[in-house]
Amino acid sequence: MKESFDIKVPSNPRMMQLVRKTIAQACEMVGFSEREVHAVTLAVDEGCTNIIRHCYQGSETGHIVIRVRLYDDKIEIILRDFGDEIDVEKLRKCVKKMKRKLKRSGSVRPGGLGVMLIHSIMDKVHYKTSQDSGTVLRLVKYLSDAREKEIASNSTA
Repeated sequence: MKESFDIKVPSNPRMMQLVRKTIAQACEMVGFSEREVHAVTLAVDEGCTNIIRHCYQGSETGHIVIRVRLYDDKIEIILRDFGDEIDVEKLRKCVKKMKRKLKRSGSVRPGGLGVMLIHSIMDKVHYKTSQDSGTVLRLVKYLSDAREKEIASNSTA
C-alpha cells in the first residue's frame, strides 16, 4: 500500500460535496483519467447516499467512516456505517434483476439503479454487514491497462 487516510462525516447529504472532492483528489493522485475520476466519485457518492437513505433512514445523526487506500495501480475505498443492517442477498438479487431487465428492454425503472451503477463502475464491490457493527462496503477500482502502460513507460525513461 502506498498511502491511506480516513475521514469521518455526518450522515448529512450536505457533506457529500466534501466527500466527492476528497475522492476525486485521491483518484487524481493515483493517476485515473478525468472520466474515471468522475465515475469513481459518482460510485462513492451513490454508496454514501444509500447509507444515509437506507442504513440511517435519512437521519443526520449517524456517521460514515471513509477509508481511502491509494496504490500504484488502484484505489480502494471502504465506506462504513453504524446504522441498520442491510440484506446483502437482497442487494445481489436486485443487481442481477436490474441487469436482466436492462438487457431485455434497454430501460429500467428507478429503484436499485444506484447499486447497479456502483457495480458497473467499480472493479470489485464487497458488502459485509452485521447487526452489531453496521455495514462495510469495499470498493476497488484498477487503473486501465493503457494508463498502466503509460505509467510504466514514463518510469523507465
